[in-house]
Amino acid sequence: MDKAAVTTVQDLVQPTIRATNVNIYYDDTHAIKDVNLDIPPKAVTALIGPSGCGKSTFLRSINRMNDTIPSCRMTGQITLYGDDIYDKKIDVVQLRARVGMVFQKPNPFPKSIYDNVAYGPRIHGLANSDADLDNIVFNSLQKSGLWDEVKDRLDTPGTALSGGQRQRLCIARTIAINPEVILMDEPCSALDPIATAIIEELITELKERFTIVIVTHSMQQAARVSQKTAFFHLGKILEFGDTSEIFTNPKVEKTKDYITGRYG
Repeated sequence: MDKAAVTTVQDLVQPTIRATNVNIYYDDTHAIKDVNLDIPPKAVTALIGPSGCGKSTFLRSINRMNDTIPSCRMTGQITLYGDDIYDKKIDVVQLRARVGMVFQKPNPFPKSIYDNVAYGPRIHGLANSDADLDNIVFNSLQKSGLWDEVKDRLDTPGTALSGGQRQRLCIARTIAINPEVILMDEPCSALDPIATAIIEELITELKERFTIVIVTHSMQQAARVSQKTAFFHLGKILEFGDTSEIFTNPKVEKTKDYITGRYG
């Protein structure tokens, strides 16, 4: 049988996110150059590369966070389950409900733990009653691995938690609106090793329910948590594939140099 004619199950799986000929500019600076990338569902895709290579800029384009920067413009197309997210008909608020984001620095609202998690469901009308809202808060804190630590102090400020707890609270806040995708921009860079290990374990659990895209400078973290890896260099993707293959048998010399610490 002709191998080229064989269709695998993986070939039939529609990517959650598809970037096609994406270019991003800040005024005259060409930050992202002709990026093509298919991000698979229910998996962790890591974006790696040296500082300033464009990985965070690309990540922010997936939920149009770059729209807040006046000098930024994009050409090409990014789709979420086939929908062009830059179409003029797209409601950006609804898009960001579908594509949640966890930032580098934990940023709880200056509200109680409960209200941090309840905020999104309230503004998006996801709860029909107080009991529904209680249930969403409980489930989100459970899924973020935080419930047992905070269940007796839900009315205390989220800002009073430790760094690792604050980041898990931000993850709980993100999953409370039941997104399809979670973007994570260096989610562990401000955390100690113990808190980092807890977040990494959480990411592994969350991929059963969500598509996750993570920017990380840590090669070890990318190897531990991701199934796919894209290597960015000077605004381009030089290599993309299974994480195990990228880290053990990179096909591009620059990828190999970066992973082995020769530069970056």
